[in-house]
Amino acid sequence: MLITSFDRIADNIDDKESRYAQSLTESVLAYREENGRTYHAYREGAYWFPNDAKEIDRLGLLHEIIRRAMGNVNAFAPWTQSHYPHRVLDVATGTGDWCFDFANEFPQTELIIGTDLSHIQPAEMPPNVVFCIDDSTQEWLDTDLDYVHLRCTNGCWDDAYTQIVQQAFDKLNPGGWFECQETATQTLCCEEGNDDDDEDGSGTIPVNNPFERWLTDLARLSHIVGKPIDDAPRYKAWLEQAGFVDIQERIIKIPLSSWSTDRNQRDVGLLMEEMLPSHLSGLSNAYHSRVNGTSSAELELSLIPVRAALRDRSARLYINLHVVIGRKPENTTL
Repeated sequence: MLITSFDRIADNIDDKESRYAQSLTESVLAYREENGRTYHAYREGAYWFPNDAKEIDRLGLLHEIIRRAMGNVNAFAPWTQSHYPHRVLDVATGTGDWCFDFANEFPQTELIIGTDLSHIQPAEMPPNVVFCIDDSTQEWLDTDLDYVHLRCTNGCWDDAYTQIVQQAFDKLNPGGWFECQETATQTLCCEEGNDDDDEDGSGTIPVNNPFERWLTDLARLSHIVGKPIDDAPRYKAWLEQAGFVDIQERIIKIPLSSWSTDRNQRDVGLLMEEMLPSHLSGLSNAYHSRVNGTSSAELELSLIPVRAALRDRSARLYINLHVVIGRKPENTTL
């Protein structure tokens, strides 16, 4: 398994973490070009979304969307300034924004490792943050973890239970926490007057809604290629199966546009209006071109009604964010 350090290793990291300190190779950075976008080179084909400047912009917006939806906090795991994790792993870190925010909130944390298939993280980071090229479907290095975090990793895993949940349980120290923040793929509709109601699907989605069709089809294609994007509702049961305790799940609305009367939800919806329509192509391209043989021009034509549906605030569409946390029991034998 190839493990590489991106820019530097904090001075206080011991020999165990020095295994991350191999140099970058040219092959890792030789990104694949396809339909005007670039994709990761390391473990080519393992991830079906791009890694170029447009995607970095999307991930930055997505980070802000999830943070605001969660009430402007980085985590629901019960960390405090007096009870904080010493070693943290952010799986599939993307742009590393979460690592940056968590490190600023908990500068006393010894080490925060962000892993990804692509080197798209900024060089300037707090001194306790390290980024590593790693395929997280393979066995992780044992770093005596107190906290494993993942966010919006839909489409990353062949088998999220075995590769992520079970492995997190195995690698965490007793008493350590696992947290995932994942979006579901079911398109829902909120009935007027129920903006603060967390119940799913209180309204009726317009028949043959183009966005619902697009997302359902993307989920179908993700199963064809063996990288499902619809795992979010399964994580709670997976944590129970793995042996975690004190499991909690919160389901949070993510409005697809600024239809809500709730100020925070409206702000989230405004960010979704900025993010989603302009990035439908990047989310769709690899699936449709590699599986269906769809050309970029054909894809763009098919996305016209999808973007129109997203602009229709009267439809009051949303998806759910599933945030699940669980603790490894103290009496677990390592």
